[in-house]
Amino acid sequence: MAELHTAEPIRDTSFPADLDYPLAKAYQTFGHRSYFRGVDIGYRWRQGQRTDEICLRLHLDRKLPLDALMPSQVLPTHVEGVALDVIEAAYQPSLEPGAARQASTRHPYTMGGLPCGRSGEGAGTIGLVVIDKTNGKPGILSNWHVLAGPRARRNDPIMQLGERDDAFDPRNHIANLKRWMLNRSGDAALAELLPDQPWLPLQFGGFESISRVRSACLGEILNKTSRASSNAQARVDGRGLYRLQYETRQGMLEYRDIEGLKLVYETDIPVAGGKLSSAGDSGSAWVSAATGDAVALQIGGQTASANNPSSTGQGVIASEMAPILETLEIRLASFEDLLAQNGQNPVLTHRQQVCADMSHDSDEAMRAPQWPHPQHWVDASFSQPRRPRRPDRSETNPSAAQVVPMVRILPNKPALLQPILATTSQQSESGQDIWQKRLCPALLDYDPNFRGVLPAEPLAHRISIADERNINAFFSRLINRSERFNGIGLRQVLETDFTGATTYMQICDRIDALRRQP
Repeated sequence: MAELHTAEPIRDTSFPADLDYPLAKAYQTFGHRSYFRGVDIGYRWRQGQRTDEICLRLHLDRKLPLDALMPSQVLPTHVEGVALDVIEAAYQPSLEPGAARQASTRHPYTMGGLPCGRSGEGAGTIGLVVIDKTNGKPGILSNWHVLAGPRARRNDPIMQLGERDDAFDPRNHIANLKRWMLNRSGDAALAELLPDQPWLPLQFGGFESISRVRSACLGEILNKTSRASSNAQARVDGRGLYRLQYETRQGMLEYRDIEGLKLVYETDIPVAGGKLSSAGDSGSAWVSAATGDAVALQIGGQTASANNPSSTGQGVIASEMAPILETLEIRLASFEDLLAQNGQNPVLTHRQQVCADMSHDSDEAMRAPQWPHPQHWVDASFSQPRRPRRPDRSETNPSAAQVVPMVRILPNKPALLQPILATTSQQSESGQDIWQKRLCPALLDYDPNFRGVLPAEPLAHRISIADERNINAFFSRLINRSERFNGIGLRQVLETDFTGATTYMQICDRIDALRRQP
């Protein structure tokens, strides 16, 4: 084993696999002690300086002189033949209290490195923009104690924090909480972005998308993406198991042992309030400085000790990224995902219109934009929407139940009789057939609140819309994706095919005219 402890000067290297058993043995031997705060494999430190010697390290919240210890408390110099070093350190989640948060500018795009959190419960950081592999929808990855916490409920609102405001502000609401984990593999949570929330697969301050996740190498340099701290570079100093204190239930604090990495900042950082990691860094992603690969997700910072208030050699704790992505069933988001999501020509919501106005110059719409704007934001600058090519209608389209809601369906209400009696004689035979066999069943498949609807009833009687484009987009998606319209010679319909239609029978007449076209 001697060659393991006389390594060459610090460089990227794999963690010695044959130290896994001594690591497990040390945890079994010392993990139950009250002063235990972690055990890992890493570099030995002497007089505040990192050496090139790799050893087993025991993290204690306090080091006592030998004459203050009982014989049973004296630690051995070796465990299973491997040299043991002792590090005085304690760790805690680096969540920023809501009352301490400083005012900042609200960003129109969601991306990694921006502040986030639950309303009134403190601020953390968005680690990465990710894709939920169970449904293909975009979301944000951060810590359990940032997005969830002891009071979490599924679908709780998640805020992208900007201006100082500890109360719920709907302008900051960007996502809803979906899944989380707080176990030996990590401290993480997934929140699904709202359908109209603009996002980019980038890290704040950079212009490159992260495309790969990998394990850490001992000694490699990582960069952090976070607005909360200017100290954005650290070295992988060790890997093991670390003990942090969490509020796991309301008013109850518990220690949790989490596997991960210890990262030590390359330059000294100031100590503020007894903490060496900047408040609000929880959830930050750590990325390889050499390859740009995502390596770890920060979960906590080191607290300054009374015996050693210097920040030298002190840093943060992070969970490795790969186990988190596997457990939460997510993957990294890419520009391909962004283009796929926005290539379906969705209708602009008010939020998207505001963000488009803030981020895109309409006078330059005909030229390539400086930022990778979704296509429908660019289209919004044209006086007339672009008319897409009319493709053949696929026989394997998803059912109407999978249509993304573009409008709000009002509660079931009695049909309006006067307009119906006045227009009954104008209903064509083919239009009636399409209504009874096609459109009415498709509407009921979509939402039961269409029960009792009549063909001459005004569309706005049961459907709440912002403008005509919304209602046109709703019917084009409903018809293209419903199996009720298969086999009648109808090709894919466009939003513009229903411009000016105000009743269900007029929609049916448009469908009849379209299927008669060559």
